[in-house]
Amino acid sequence: MINVSSLLGVRRSASDALRYGRRRAGEHTPASSTARRPVVVWNVTRACNLACTHCYASAKRRPGPDELTTAEARAFLDDLAGFGVPAVLMSGGEPLSRPDLLDLIGYGGERGLRFTLSTNGTLIDPAMARSLAAVGLVYAGVSIDGPEQLHDRQRRQAGAYRDSVKGLRNLGDAGVRRGVRFTITPGNVGGVDDVLDLVAREGIERLCVYHLVPSGRGGLLSDITPAERLGVLHRVFTFAESHPEVEVLTVDNPSDGAALVRWLTVLDPARVDRAREMLEWNAGARGGPGVGIGCVDEVGLVHPDQFSRHRVLGDIRQEPFSRIWSEGRDAWLTELRSAERPLDSACATCPDLALCGGGMRSRAELATGDPWAIDPSCSLAGVR
Repeated sequence: MINVSSLLGVRRSASDALRYGRRRAGEHTPASSTARRPVVVWNVTRACNLACTHCYASAKRRPGPDELTTAEARAFLDDLAGFGVPAVLMSGGEPLSRPDLLDLIGYGGERGLRFTLSTNGTLIDPAMARSLAAVGLVYAGVSIDGPEQLHDRQRRQAGAYRDSVKGLRNLGDAGVRRGVRFTITPGNVGGVDDVLDLVAREGIERLCVYHLVPSGRGGLLSDITPAERLGVLHRVFTFAESHPEVEVLTVDNPSDGAALVRWLTVLDPARVDRAREMLEWNAGARGGPGVGIGCVDEVGLVHPDQFSRHRVLGDIRQEPFSRIWSEGRDAWLTELRSAERPLDSACATCPDLALCGGGMRSRAELATGDPWAIDPSCSLAGVR
């Protein structure tokens, strides 16, 4: 995750201490990016009321078999609280399809956990928004794919866009901090400007731009071209520069940091050294999946990230997440945490390696079959 706004210096974020080692009074700053407790993505259910074309989890209309019970989920949250994870991102499927979600957020909040919600927003009526605020939800990110017709086509449901925008407004009325989540796909690359307009018009507090990972139904889609990727990034960087009231991030592509540094070199060279320093502390992919982020799916299996369901590190029904993560007995987890990653020579010799950490391993493996190949969505492809 690249905090564009923080790197540009147009605003500060509460997560700058954790993400970039920028000390601030009252906030814990880890010794290094690889010494952090992980943010945990929890796919709380496989169920979803939509059937989006790019769903990384291949969500279904009904819950998956043998999903964690309420008692098992509470025990899991007890473990995370004791382990000191900085945040739990509740995802799915559609997490609001899980009947006990509010209870679990409230239960975890009482134990000091900080929850964020990844949702399509269609189920957030005024009552649900007030309930989410009442149980202490910190933040909700609502997925928007572009203008109305394009969004509804990718979500495979007429009216989905209007319901999602209503959900955003209801969250705002209830006092819940909101974000718009935009995933770049071949079908919506031209819709980014509509999303930027929506964020500005609705006074949305955060924008997260995601890069497609070929997982689940997303694996059936082609990637965008390098020129299209840079075009989207430059529009997003420009938006962040001119809208300091919005916290702007890009997600699932560590090389975006290097692309930002090159863009900033032209815009304002005086700010480049600070941005480089922050990115080098962060270490990109070296502090990402398997280190600074982990995933637990709906049946309790642990993965290095939410896209790597084929990589099972353990099962929280057999031993706690904290032990699985801390002991790191899985061979793939050991490789991810190694200081000497066997990267492709083009990555290993790249002058920007210190900024991105070598790219996203799950995307490289899912796209090429080789976990140490070049990340095919590198933001610097064709411009080295």
